[in-house]
Amino acid sequence: MEGLAKRKTTLALIAFLVLVGAYPLFFRNGYEIGVGITAGALAIGAVGFVLLLGYAHQLAAGQPAFCMIGGYASGILCVKFGWDPTAALIVGALLSMAIAYPIAAPMLKLRGFVLVMGSLAFQLICVVVAFELPFTGGAMGTYGIPRFAIFGIPLHSDLAFYFVVWAIVLVTIAIGLNIDRSRIGRALKAIAISEMTAGSVGINTVKHKVQMFVVSAGMASVSGSLFVHFLRAVDPTVFGFVFSLNLVIAVIVGGLMSIWGGAVGAAIVTALREGLRGLSLPMWETVIMGALTAIVLIAFQRGFAGWISVQFDRLTGTRGGRPPSLTEPRPEALPRRANAPAAGTALLEITGATRCFGSLRAVDDVSFAVEAGSITALIGPNGAGKTTLLHLAGGYQPLDRGTIKFAGKPIELLLPNRIAEIGIGRTFQNLQLFDNMTVLENVMCGRYRLQTSGILAISANLPGVRRDEEAVRRAALDCLKFVGLQGAENLMATELSFGHMRLVEIARALALEPTLLLMDEPASGLNDTETERLAELIAQISALGITVLLVEHDMRVVMGLADKVVVMHHGKKIADGPPDRIRVDPAVVAAYLGTEAYETAA
Repeated sequence: MEGLAKRKTTLALIAFLVLVGAYPLFFRNGYEIGVGITAGALAIGAVGFVLLLGYAHQLAAGQPAFCMIGGYASGILCVKFGWDPTAALIVGALLSMAIAYPIAAPMLKLRGFVLVMGSLAFQLICVVVAFELPFTGGAMGTYGIPRFAIFGIPLHSDLAFYFVVWAIVLVTIAIGLNIDRSRIGRALKAIAISEMTAGSVGINTVKHKVQMFVVSAGMASVSGSLFVHFLRAVDPTVFGFVFSLNLVIAVIVGGLMSIWGGAVGAAIVTALREGLRGLSLPMWETVIMGALTAIVLIAFQRGFAGWISVQFDRLTGTRGGRPPSLTEPRPEALPRRANAPAAGTALLEITGATRCFGSLRAVDDVSFAVEAGSITALIGPNGAGKTTLLHLAGGYQPLDRGTIKFAGKPIELLLPNRIAEIGIGRTFQNLQLFDNMTVLENVMCGRYRLQTSGILAISANLPGVRRDEEAVRRAALDCLKFVGLQGAENLMATELSFGHMRLVEIARALALEPTLLLMDEPASGLNDTETERLAELIAQISALGITVLLVEHDMRVVMGLADKVVVMHHGKKIADGPPDRIRVDPAVVAAYLGTEAYETAA
C-alpha cells in the first residue's frame, strides 16, 4: 500500500507539472494568465481548507477572514512601509497564525451549523474592521500594491508570477501530503471517525484541531497575499461571502480527503466561473455552482481527485483484496515488558467508585484492586455496571464519588488521551476501528503516544520523522504478527471478517505498549473456534507482563484465564476472589451463574 501511494504521488506530481507548464502554451493572453494566477492562489487556500474541513472535520466557513488578514498585511506593509512583498507575505502568514491560535480552541468547541455561523461571524468582524479603521483605507481599501517580488528580485510579467504562485501551490501540497502520511494525519483520520476511540490511543483531539486551524489560517493568508499582489489593490469586499462559497465548493468538488483535491477543485471552480463570465452568464454562476456541488456530493462522494484515484486502482487491479485466513499467532513477535511492575503489587485501585445517571446508580460504591501481572475478570449480568466501570477507569465518564489510582497516582480526573499516555490500553464492547484507514494504519495509531515528532518537523518531512515512521511501521507489523494477522496490513479494516477486526483492535491496543489493558467483552460475536484462539491470545498478552482487566460473559474464558474474579450486580460489587470460590458463591450463583453452574462445580 505504501508503494502504491508513492506511485500515485509520483504520477500526480508529473501530471501537475505537465498541466502547469502546458497552460501558458495554450492560454497566452494576459487575461488567461490572470485566470491561472487566481486559480493557483485559490488552490493554496483550498489545500489548507482540506486539512481543516476534510481531515479535521471542522466546517469553519469563515476561513477567508485570514485571506483578508494576509492580503491587508501585504498591502499595508508594501504600500505604507515599503516592505519587500515576500517578507510582507511571510509576516502576514505569521500574523494570521498568531491570531488563529488563541481563537481556535473556543471556536472549535462549536459543532456543525453553529461552527459555520461562528466562523462567518469572525469573518464579518474582519470586514467591519477593514471598513472602519483608517489605516486599512476604509471602504476604498488599499491600492497601489506593487507587483510581487522575491526578496528584491521583481517579477516583471504575469507569466513569471504565474509560475511562482503554482510553485507555492506545490509547496503547500507537499506540506499537506507530509501531514497526511504522519502521526498527525492518522490522528486526524481517527478523530474524523470517533473522538472517543481516538482518545483511547492517546490522541489529543483538541490539539490537532487547533493545529489544522492554524495551518489552514497560514495557507489562507498566503493565498490572500498573492491575490492582492495580482489585483494590485485590496478592499473589504474582495474576500467576502462569495469567496468563502468558492473555497468550500472547491474543496468539495476536488475531494474532501485529498490534498491534491484542493488544487483540482480550485482549478475546476475558477475555470467554470470564468467560463460562465465569458459566456455572459454571470447570473447563472451561483445556480450552476450549486448544481455542481450537489452532483459531486451524490455521484462523486470523494470528489474528482478521489474518483481519479479509484479509477487508477481499477485499471491497475490494486483495488480491494482477499481477506486473509487466520494464521498462527507468533508470541515471539513482541518482547516481554522490561519495566513491568512487580507482580502482586496493586496496579489499579478502585475505591468507593460511584456513578449515577439521574436516579439510577450504575456503579454504586465499588471497590477492588487489580494486581500487576494478573488477569482480573469483571463479570455480572447485563446492566450490572461493568462497562460503566471501565469507562470510569478509562476517563470516558466522571466519578460522582470515589477514587481511582493507577500505580499509586490518582487518575479519575484525567481525560482518555491522558489515561492512554500513562499506559492504559483499551478495547471496546462494540468494535471501534478506524474504517477510513488500512489495518496497518489502524495499528500504527496505537503507537501515537510513543512518537514525538511535531507539526513543524512533520511539515518539512525531516529525516528524524521518516526514521520515526519506519520504526512505528515495524512495531505495528510485529503487533499484527503477534495476533496472527500478518499479510492483512494493506487491507482496509472494513474488508476483514468480524473476528479479524477484533484482532486488529487488540493489536492496536498492544501497539500502545500498555501496562494495563482494559478489555470489554472481547469474545462477543465470536464463534467457538475464535473464542478459543482469543483465550490463548489473552494468556499470551499476560505472559508479556501486561496486566489485564477483562469484562466477559463467556464463563469458559473467565474461569480458564482469570486469577481473580470481581462480580457486580445492580451496580454493586457482590463478590470477589479466585474463580474456584466465585463459582460456588451463593450470591453469585443466585444473581448470575445459576444453579447449573453451581451443581457442575459441586
